[in-house]
Amino acid sequence: MTRRTKLGGLRVRSSNGLPGRRTGLWIGPPPRVAVAMKILTRAVAVLLFGSIPLVASAVDDSPEIPQPLALAWCLERARVANPTLDRMTAVAIAARHRVGSAGALDDPRFAYEASNIPTGDFDFGSTPLSGHQIGLRQKLPYPGLLASRKDAARSGAEASGLLVDDQRFLTDGAVETAWAELGFAQHALEITDRNIGLLRQLAATAESRYRVGGGLQQDVLRAQVELTALLQERLRRNEAIERAESLLVELLDLPAMTRLPRTDDLLLQAESPLLEPLLNSLDERSARLAAARKTIAAARLRVRTAELEGLPDIDFGIGYRIRKKVSGDPVDGDDFISAGFTIRLPVDRSKWRSRVAEQNAEVRRTQADLRAVRAGLVSLTRRAHAKLTRASSEVALLETGLVPQARQSLEASRSAYEVGRIEFLSLLDSQVRLLDAELRLVRAQADRRRAFAALEAAAGEKLR
Repeated sequence: MTRRTKLGGLRVRSSNGLPGRRTGLWIGPPPRVAVAMKILTRAVAVLLFGSIPLVASAVDDSPEIPQPLALAWCLERARVANPTLDRMTAVAIAARHRVGSAGALDDPRFAYEASNIPTGDFDFGSTPLSGHQIGLRQKLPYPGLLASRKDAARSGAEASGLLVDDQRFLTDGAVETAWAELGFAQHALEITDRNIGLLRQLAATAESRYRVGGGLQQDVLRAQVELTALLQERLRRNEAIERAESLLVELLDLPAMTRLPRTDDLLLQAESPLLEPLLNSLDERSARLAAARKTIAAARLRVRTAELEGLPDIDFGIGYRIRKKVSGDPVDGDDFISAGFTIRLPVDRSKWRSRVAEQNAEVRRTQADLRAVRAGLVSLTRRAHAKLTRASSEVALLETGLVPQARQSLEASRSAYEVGRIEFLSLLDSQVRLLDAELRLVRAQADRRRAFAALEAAAGEKLR
């Protein structure tokens, strides 16, 4: 038979029912303390697990792709689906959430102790010294330390947010570059196919003239050679489309086997900006430079944090002892309350001086990073502007000069060849020059878009 008895504040389980024998002892706090600990445990569980948000993806894995493929749609898709931009955004969100915890006190610590229990009978009522001791302790850092940590975390979070803004410009530039490259590859394939058709007509004309004795066999052979070269070029154009398409699919986080439609017209109607104003406004408008300056500010605040961490802090505690009324107790069973504190003494000053020196070195590193970022942006801006200037001039020259002239030359050569005024090789050369001029025009249009995108990414602002 098993029965339970109560001795003082202890519950004792006796397996044989004899009052003098105590086996299988189970020692625990009294009911009011147990209830308090149970409530505290539930509260901690709610704090730890009750506020964890569930994250769901809002990205459409199979979006409806417009036809033709508009650049605006690609940019909008990238802003919500690009993995690199999404990762940078998550980093910034995490940094923003670290600000609050950086300036918060350490969690208080709760303690329970069954104090001064006689080993002879394990009875809380045997001596006035026995009791259930509960307590709370709180670490109090040196004044200003938490504020310094919070300011450093805030500067770091602001830097992360600015880097997200910069990444948006970089992502837009990468998407427009890939879109323009895909457009060039598609247009180049169309031009190549059109010229293959024209060359086949020329080859048929040369063969007909050769059959009736009005042409040369070498004309037929030369036409066949040029046609074979264009067919080989067509293979390369298809490969270029696959490469450009795969890159754009990656940037837009589309399904692997997505086939992209034909792009919009590559021609960009926008005035080229002046270089000097762009360079003068870099410090003011570039999110990347602003992020580098925030990083320097955070590093300087961490120097101050390291200095304050090397100063004493206090560990303050209070306790409450629950006692039973015992015969001979001078305070007649009153509960006890206690309080005290512990001071950390940072006597090893070399350790703390090393930490401060480390943070000072980090400040110098971030300052060097700022100079490197500024120099890189200046160089990138100048190079992108030079490419934009060259591409803009080339587009104007090809649109108004070379391409129309090459078309007129081909028409004139074809008419002259039909009446026997020029040789077949002259006609073939006119056809090759037109193909080259049309490809150069499309290439220049794509290059102008690429240069504009690179210039905006470097300048950190929209320029059109």
